[in-house]
Amino acid sequence: MGLFDKIKDLTVNEGINRARTEKDAVLLDIRTREAYRKGHVAGTIHIPLDKLEQIKNRVQRTDVPIYVIGDYDHSPKKAARQLKKMGYTKAVPSGNMEEHHGLLKK
Repeated sequence: MGLFDKIKDLTVNEGINRARTEKDAVLLDIRTREAYRKGHVAGTIHIPLDKLEQIKNRVQRTDVPIYVIGDYDHSPKKAARQLKKMGYTKAVPSGNMEEHHGLLKK
């Protein structure tokens, strides 16, 4: 059990709020293209979970907070672990879109 296993998981709305208020933070949506097109949070970067290595093209700094939004089929926890292995030290799983309360952009 690591340090981050003891931290309370964020809800999707908590992750969105933190990404919007923290300096240089990134809000990353890892759902499929189809799910993203049906509705997403404004200001997100969309990179599907199976193409997560493409983040290097969009986020060069590895020390910025990355709040990862997924869904029940695309785990934000799994993505955050992958990002940490890639050197992104502040990747935070931030809930599933099925639990989002708020406006979505299409």
